[in-house]
Amino acid sequence: MDIGIVVFAYNRSRHLGKVLEGLRENREVSKLYIFQDGLKCEEHQNEWEMTRQVIEDIDWCETAYQLSHKNKGLACSIVDGISAVFAENDAVIVLEDDCVPTANFVNFMVQCFEKYQNDKRVYSVSGYSWPIDLPEDEYDVYGCGRVSSWGWGTWKDRWKQYSTDSGILNRIKRDKKKSQYLAAWGNDCEQMLLDSVAGKNDSWAIYWELIVIENGGICINPYQSLIHNIGMDGTGVHCGKTDKYEAEQDSGMRTNFNLPNVLNILHATEYAFADLYGSYTASSTKDASKENVFVYGLGKFFYQHERELNERYNITAFVDRWKEGWYAGRKILKPNNVKDCAYDKIIIMVQSMQECIKIIREMLCIGIKHESILLGYTLFEMYSGVIDGIDITQDGSILLRFRNTSVTVRSEDEFNNVYEVFAGQVYDYFINNVKRDIVIDVGMNIGDSMLYFLEKKNVEKIYGYEPFAKTFVRAKENLRKYLGTGRIQIFQQGISNENAERSISFNVDMTCGQSTLVDVRQYAYCRYKEWGLVQEKCEQVEQIEVRRASEVFAPILKAYPYHNIILKLDCEGEEYNIVEELFQSGILDKFSFIMLEWHYKGKDIILDYLEKAGFSWWCNDRNAETGLVYAYQK
Repeated sequence: MDIGIVVFAYNRSRHLGKVLEGLRENREVSKLYIFQDGLKCEEHQNEWEMTRQVIEDIDWCETAYQLSHKNKGLACSIVDGISAVFAENDAVIVLEDDCVPTANFVNFMVQCFEKYQNDKRVYSVSGYSWPIDLPEDEYDVYGCGRVSSWGWGTWKDRWKQYSTDSGILNRIKRDKKKSQYLAAWGNDCEQMLLDSVAGKNDSWAIYWELIVIENGGICINPYQSLIHNIGMDGTGVHCGKTDKYEAEQDSGMRTNFNLPNVLNILHATEYAFADLYGSYTASSTKDASKENVFVYGLGKFFYQHERELNERYNITAFVDRWKEGWYAGRKILKPNNVKDCAYDKIIIMVQSMQECIKIIREMLCIGIKHESILLGYTLFEMYSGVIDGIDITQDGSILLRFRNTSVTVRSEDEFNNVYEVFAGQVYDYFINNVKRDIVIDVGMNIGDSMLYFLEKKNVEKIYGYEPFAKTFVRAKENLRKYLGTGRIQIFQQGISNENAERSISFNVDMTCGQSTLVDVRQYAYCRYKEWGLVQEKCEQVEQIEVRRASEVFAPILKAYPYHNIILKLDCEGEEYNIVEELFQSGILDKFSFIMLEWHYKGKDIILDYLEKAGFSWWCNDRNAETGLVYAYQK
């Protein structure tokens, strides 16, 4: 068998020198085919010239040196060079200018070429060993489905299949068996191919890898690496700086390699490869003791937790609104097809809480029981330490459990607000006296802040105000066990600087952004729409009532002269009117502690009134549009 040894170079003279030194120690080398790409830019010229000189100085073997008159780029250089060498040879060994071989590398490659030349399942041989935790067996090599382009080679008849067919990926994903092979050995291939088509990389190897995968090919690697890649030092055009791919090196002393007569891919190899470029779904086998689940969402959140999911469950199918075909040998279903399938649970692996709630409602609408739906948030304890549990209710809402209380939310807006209250504890306060506390909660929303205050032992009573009807009903539902206890009193009213009725647009997906001021509410709605949190079809006009702050609060202040009166304001712009009106009426200084969130107009106006009323304060500015003010009497 005629075997050509090919070296590709550009402008790394020092790296190329080390590769050539390694090859010189391989006594089987009598001729080298060397291809140097043309100069790309003037700043590379000095190193490019030095690289050419290194090649021309080779005097220890015959060379066939081809210098390109133009810069062809990595992919064209390698594909054209390999094809040219195959005109004179039956197999090729390929080295780039950063792959330093051991003294027995060529010997290893020749033995593999001769052993497996008639086994058409074997597509590629490489002297590099992947950095995977794989116990060695009686042989010196293992089979896998991943092409390595570091010190590799192939036969002429296999290379004839090479083409840059970008449609290959879709063919693979439409086939159950091939999709499993793709996930097991090339879970990164889709992104690599997309980047190649988009011109973000200049990879020839992605097409070669996909050809091997489509044909169920086998690639050979030694347990101990015969290649040391020195190019991951930041000097290369196509790679950065990393030690991720460092592998245990062979001593270079062995001359005979123990090769199996029949080469197969072991399941242990597939599983070991899962953490590198593979998939735990593809390498997992069905376990009768585990529940069978569908995973809704094939995105980043799923891939982050793929291993844990497969350790807990048998993943039998995926559900995705946008993707189709197969992933890792599992069918990708459209949501409407789920109701006709058998499963124990559906796990929603989507990070957006808004999207999770939307998916839950879709599932309920097609007859999926809420007990069968799980959130990935719950499984992986993303909010552990703060939220004790996340449950799905019969109507598709999310029940959040905190210590001794629970809150039901129906949108990402509400979820974030509740999380801020209980995890961020934005309404935590302490007053160093023996008095009991009365809390006035303006903008109580769905009742989450009231539930937070109710956990404080020193709070005797809370007055809550919420003007919007649907939000008020939600607050009553969350507060139902406290209604009639005497600890709370709630009113379907807004607080402002006047007594009035107003027509205000309302949207169920932005309960926390609702304002009793038309212009502020419209501005907030536009922001929510930009964030993708609201739907225009949910817009409706509501008649609301607002009351003058001093008229509402004066009776409370009078009823509790020996208590601390705590004022919490989260009323989307009305805080400016309320603080001014309380100051003008002469009762702002009667409050012991004020916690307010300011919106859109800055905090200076409010701080001016607080200073005049004798308060000291500290502030927490979130951004240019919102922030928190905590004020206390000096």
